[in-house]
Amino acid sequence: MTPTVDGETLLYVLGVAFALGTLAYFASEVVFDLSITVTAALLLLAFLVFFVVGLAVDREPLDTVAFAVSGLAYVVCLGYVISRYEPSEGVVFVLLAASAGLFVGLGYALQGDRLAVDRRTAGLAVVAIAAVGLLLVGVDSAGGVEYSIGLDEETVLTPTHEDPEANRVYTEQEIGTLTASNPTVFTRAVDPPSLSGCLAGVDARNTGREARVRVRYESRSYERSNRLPRGGTQHLAIEASAELPAEVVADNRTVAVERGEDCAGTRSEPTIIVVVDQSDGR
Repeated sequence: MTPTVDGETLLYVLGVAFALGTLAYFASEVVFDLSITVTAALLLLAFLVFFVVGLAVDREPLDTVAFAVSGLAYVVCLGYVISRYEPSEGVVFVLLAASAGLFVGLGYALQGDRLAVDRRTAGLAVVAIAAVGLLLVGVDSAGGVEYSIGLDEETVLTPTHEDPEANRVYTEQEIGTLTASNPTVFTRAVDPPSLSGCLAGVDARNTGREARVRVRYESRSYERSNRLPRGGTQHLAIEASAELPAEVVADNRTVAVERGEDCAGTRSEPTIIVVVDQSDGR
């Protein structure tokens, strides 16, 4: 016997699936510039809202759909918290065990209308939860992580290896530091502005060869967190790796370092220009 799915059930399933996509997309932090704390709190509030709606709705299967979306919001919230706060294995175990107990308890409480809520009370609860969410967003929008970049005035090009046949020298050196600080009350993600760079003034030496410079932050390590708590500060080294004509790095020559809006213009002597992505608003 071939199983059949009626149109109403199919539409409900699609609605729940899109709800899951919406929650996951919200947790990916690509749409709203919210702190980690507020993002997690809003996901938890979504769980509460849909659970209250499920309690108030007395029509099948709308109550089941509301409970399904509520459960998905909780799952996304828990996954988000674990991925962003990176708790220990023991804490993760406790969170999962507590979540299992929570949903078993809620399921038991739903039997015999132990959690019956009238629509008026449910409406007031939803309004109160929404007000809490708006308050959190309002406080969160008051500020964000602040970034400041300090560059060395000059650096000595230090060769790492050479290509004698192509007359090229490869160098790598630290040229500055980015400082990230969080003056807000919530834990926020560290998302420093993008960097690019170039070497100006090489043409003045008539080398006839292109110089390539890559500016980046030091590689992330397990010891360095990708989030900042309230009042936290983090420092990232800015490194420049370059592929240069051998003439430019003869005798470990010193080159200037400066910040610019772009790589246009000329310099009388070789200069590493660091360009900060202005679209990041920093």
